[in-house]
Amino acid sequence: MTIAQSLLRMAEEEIAAKNCSRLEVVRVEYGAIAGVVPESLELCFEALIKGTPHERARLELVRLPLRLRCPFCGEIFGGEGQEALLQPCPGCGEQFGHVVEQGKELILSHLEAR
Repeated sequence: MTIAQSLLRMAEEEIAAKNCSRLEVVRVEYGAIAGVVPESLELCFEALIKGTPHERARLELVRLPLRLRCPFCGEIFGGEGQEALLQPCPGCGEQFGHVVEQGKELILSHLEAR
């Protein structure tokens, strides 16, 4: 609920600055290991906008894949979820120390409003 509240507050601030009053679309990009449960976020967002001018707003969720970089050989590779953090580098076989290049994000990436 806290994530949904924060996203809605940021969206409302942004559309107010553009002299709009009603959200139409809110797009959020989230990383594979960001800890976001899409179904929960959608449910909370819907609960927050019910009975408001934003009631018909659509929440679009875009999952960003996990992308890791091996600090030893520079290989870029990915996977799904937390377990991918433990896979060995396909380039050199190193299992530890991979740098998360993408996968922890939570970004309010796009708004449409009237």
